[in-house]
Amino acid sequence: MAGDNPMRAGAFLLALSFLLFGPLAAAAGDGRIVLEADRVEFDQASGFAVATGAVRISRDLLRVFAPRIEYSAVDNTIEAFSEPGGKKVVLFHGSQRLEGEHLALDMVSGEGLFRNASGGFPAEKGEVYASGSDVTTTRVKEGQRFGSIPGRVQKGLVTGDQVYQWRNVGFTTCPAENPHYQLVSKRLVVIPGFRLVASKPAVYIGGKYLLSYPFDYVIDLSNGSRSQFLPQVMYEGDKGVGVSYGAPLAMGDVNARWKAFLWSGVGLEAVLSVDHRFSDGIVFFADASYTWDGDREEKRFRPSWGVDYEFEGWTGRLWWSLSESVKVEKDLGESFEGLIDRSPEFTLFSPWWTLPGVLGRWRLMGTWGDYEVSSEGGTVKSSSSRLGLGAAYEGETKFGNVAPFWGAEYWWYDYGSSDSQKVMTVRLGLAWPLGPVTMTSLWRKRWVEGGSPMAWDDLSDSEVFYQKAEIPFGEHWSLAVRGGYNLRDSSLDEMYYRLSYDSKCCFRVELVYRDDRVGEDDWAGMVFVLNAFPSHPFFLGAREAGEYAP
Repeated sequence: MAGDNPMRAGAFLLALSFLLFGPLAAAAGDGRIVLEADRVEFDQASGFAVATGAVRISRDLLRVFAPRIEYSAVDNTIEAFSEPGGKKVVLFHGSQRLEGEHLALDMVSGEGLFRNASGGFPAEKGEVYASGSDVTTTRVKEGQRFGSIPGRVQKGLVTGDQVYQWRNVGFTTCPAENPHYQLVSKRLVVIPGFRLVASKPAVYIGGKYLLSYPFDYVIDLSNGSRSQFLPQVMYEGDKGVGVSYGAPLAMGDVNARWKAFLWSGVGLEAVLSVDHRFSDGIVFFADASYTWDGDREEKRFRPSWGVDYEFEGWTGRLWWSLSESVKVEKDLGESFEGLIDRSPEFTLFSPWWTLPGVLGRWRLMGTWGDYEVSSEGGTVKSSSSRLGLGAAYEGETKFGNVAPFWGAEYWWYDYGSSDSQKVMTVRLGLAWPLGPVTMTSLWRKRWVEGGSPMAWDDLSDSEVFYQKAEIPFGEHWSLAVRGGYNLRDSSLDEMYYRLSYDSKCCFRVELVYRDDRVGEDDWAGMVFVLNAFPSHPFFLGAREAGEYAP
């Protein structure tokens, strides 16, 4: 039996399949198989259909598009064919998109083979692209184990997840036909929306081999991914020029990440971080670093450990740390640099609660801890407990091209003796256009009553004004200039400059310079950001500027 129907033949075939093969529909579970096409030829005796033209077949999150699809209603298998030199076979699984020459797929079990496939799957922003390989696909069954997937990744799999396995494949976040960089692996496993696992990938820059990673490389494809694709180059004054590289490790049910640094001045440094999700909302962690101490001119072991927790929007941390190196920028021209021992520290933050209209949102905050603090050089040492209670408020709105924003924060601290400190900070800002230039203005005032026995959080009254101008020139370049003006002393205390290049493809580079006109905390550097992973930039000598991103 054959039929042509300009209204498409899918509804007819679907109804016929369910009437003639009712038990097969039940075998497919709750997911229905829907076939639509410009033309369908169906053999009732064999249950075999050939669909041509604009063909689409789907079941749950799986959708296949092709110029020609052959479908067996007996075993629910399909073969999808591309046109020579023309349209490809396209498979969608949720937001993942693959295309290739030929697809053989069991629509119920999820078992299949995709020939000469390429495609992409969402990262934090943008996509990770893979190409040049055959792909096998499997739907996870209850209790199923995969030898190609590390144990801690397998623990996150659930029955019904689709697993795609590639062989001899290149992958990148660069969408260009000739990518700026690429990682090449003998085996690549993708669980859409969850994880990507590459077996010992080799890194290529501009088509030239750079290095090989000695372990399985795991990339988080869920929200908040912070995977590092490339080595980082850095500069620090007391260490020299350095190269770092690190990535996740597969260690059974424990998440682990290592990072190694090789400096021209001080040699090798290393950091290892591990965490274990005990239950929903409770994660135990431990970090160990072996890093340079400029005061002692030797390397020190710096451990920290504790637990992070989250419950219905409430978040917090209980943790211990030894010889933790910190730098706190307390105000324009005023910073603390030294070591802190936390034994322990406890923090708690409420959810943000929304106020009606454009009034904004607010939350509560709390902290308690015992600390030992020493300043840079060890000249000032102190120890104290601290109890802090606070609240924060922020809001923003927009009127055409003008966007005002505002906020306030209050902290009350008690240090277990006669010392206490109250800190109130308010800020008002406005983002506004000046022709092609984007302007941002911010006023901030802080009132302090009392003081702290520890240098790192001993604050003082301040009132500052920031003005930023961001000037675009050309398609790829922009220049941002920001000044920080001390209203109490009537002095320009800081200037910040940022020259940016955006490839409009897969990365952006920023050259930054901060001029501290009060102290001696000048610095310059470079920031490199992969657009697919903006929350994981790397810095060469650069640091984040205080108050708001310039």
